[in-house]
Amino acid sequence: MARRSRKKQRVSSLPDDLIVEILSRVPYRSLCLFKCVSRSWLALCSDPDLRKKSPQTLSGFFCYPRSRHEDDDYDYGPHLINLSGRGRPVVDPSPPLLEGYASRPLLLQCCSSLLLWRVWRSCLDEPKYIVSNPATQKWILLPPTEARDPYPLHFVRLGFDPAAMPSCFFVFMFVTTGHYRDRNRITGVKIYSSETGGWIFRQSEWEDDTTMGRYDSKTVFFNGTLYSTTTDLSLASIDAEGKTWRKIRMPQSYIQPKISEDDCFIVHSRGRLYAMHIDFRNHNQLSVWALGANGNEQWALEHTANITQLLGRHRGVYDVYKLIAAHPERNLIFLTGWLGNGLMSCDLDKKEVHAICSHQEYFFAPCLSYIPCFVEWSLPLRMATEG
Repeated sequence: MARRSRKKQRVSSLPDDLIVEILSRVPYRSLCLFKCVSRSWLALCSDPDLRKKSPQTLSGFFCYPRSRHEDDDYDYGPHLINLSGRGRPVVDPSPPLLEGYASRPLLLQCCSSLLLWRVWRSCLDEPKYIVSNPATQKWILLPPTEARDPYPLHFVRLGFDPAAMPSCFFVFMFVTTGHYRDRNRITGVKIYSSETGGWIFRQSEWEDDTTMGRYDSKTVFFNGTLYSTTTDLSLASIDAEGKTWRKIRMPQSYIQPKISEDDCFIVHSRGRLYAMHIDFRNHNQLSVWALGANGNEQWALEHTANITQLLGRHRGVYDVYKLIAAHPERNLIFLTGWLGNGLMSCDLDKKEVHAICSHQEYFFAPCLSYIPCFVEWSLPLRMATEG
């Protein structure tokens, strides 16, 4: 009993500076749990500076719940599913409500830590766009672009890389011809920077027939460059200044000529860009390619796995799986399956599959991966409660 008291006394006598140094090395979710240790730890773990230092990693996924309560505003928007599938979410992703707008914000994308929303003042006006940070509860309504477009059919993508530029984000608005005859060919891009607070326009330097699926194209942003899949099974990239335009073929286009853009999946993990594909025609065979580093535009096949075999079953008629995300630091991917399989993780090293949550609780379209970030943006932003 005396020995236990001495151990307790030694722990409690640690200086606050040392405790802060230790706590700054644990993920944010662990900080939330440590708040329950004592009142002094509650104060330490609530320090905004400590949260900024805390290493951030994949915390969960934004999905829409199947059941809602009419009086609950939170149930209108997406919920955050923790990576374990259990426990309270670490953030509230509720969209900001703007006065004078006819619609609630519609969630378009989550890029690492930030959310991109679309909102209309009226059905006759062009849509407006909001970028929000659920971790800090701050948001900004983007200013309109200078010129009104005769064909306002845009593909809007968010770019944010907390590892390289944690205080700055970009919004890419791809301008199209607006004609189905041209298959919505991309003619240029408008780029918003949170550092300047304004838009710039650049003419497209891709091939004339470059198009993107409005809902099917996948995007990844890192090292100041946005990568996006196109309808001709290519990977198109553009830097945040609109100066460097590149385009290479996706590896899927070599193995299956009848593949669609929806089957092309790209992710950023462990400092590299990966392309993935699940061939449901071949017993759900998973293939993972890595793009060469240092300007090498060659794809290298790194992993193959049979999802159906990993689950220990025979493939059924509706046994189809869809890729959702990849872990930023581990060789771990996330996917959803039909007929009650729900959201799952697949460890490519151990060849193991684990369930996170079921289809009975959430819709998984969309299912957006989330990494919290507590760094302040470069522009003074309004609090979400002020909208």
